Amino acid sequence: MSVKNGADCLDKSINSILCQTFADFEFIICDDGSTDDTLDRLQAYAEQDTRIRVLHNDESKGLAFSLNRCIEESKSNILARQDADDWSDKKRFEIQYRFVEAHPEYAIVGTQWYNVSGDGHLKLSNVKALPTAKDQIKGGLFLHPTWMMRKNLLAKVGFYTVNQYTKRSQDYHLSMKVLGEGLQIYNMAAPLYFYSADDATISRSIDWKRVKGLMWIRYDGYKRNKLPLWAYIYVLKPVIANLIPRRIMVRHYKSVYSK
Repeated sequence: MSVKNGADCLDKSINSILCQTFADFEFIICDDGSTDDTLDRLQAYAEQDTRIRVLHNDESKGLAFSLNRCIEESKSNILARQDADDWSDKKRFEIQYRFVEAHPEYAIVGTQWYNVSGDGHLKLSNVKALPTAKDQIKGGLFLHPTWMMRKNLLAKVGFYTVNQYTKRSQDYHLSMKVLGEGLQIYNMAAPLYFYSADDATISRSIDWKRVKGLMWIRYDGYKRNKLPLWAYIYVLKPVIANLIPRRIMVRHYKSVYSK
């Protein structure tokens, strides 16, 4: 897990991991240059539970860089993701790890999840079990923090890409690298994760500063997977999304995330 200035949401997120019915894990958390008391809170948790290991970036390096640090420090070949403002079902690791161990053919195994709106309403996801690169053209066929991944297989694609373009959607880029290598991603049918889909989530989805990066990620992913020429029109999807009046996009995202 990586976190930046997330002190207000850490308790629910961290405790959802510490209370897992499957207890044999190390919890590696990277503080990405927080300016609030996030680091102090993390260190206090580490003093209470020896499974927690805290890393710290002196300045913010971004999610991809921070997750690669966590992976480098990890002792296990099986890696689980968690976001700092979300939480996991208490049986997530027990159920998901059992499936991962039984299916070594999958490089990444995600789950279904609940979108949790700002007012607390839940909306169940419904994504395809075995998405292909062609399915990924439009996007939205997985949720990054639900993933369990095999470290040895991620090594084949160089883990998360860290460059000027991957400030956002580094997960989409990783998925396209994995699929381009001929590896598979699977989504379990069980909803084992709660994703915070509040106004902050919507605001991050409408951002001109990141359009160039999102376009590069799509272009690079399509090229890696040798997708048909018609697919490249979707490289422009981030531009179109930001050209649509903000009130319409906000209404769209709320319809996606809300009850």
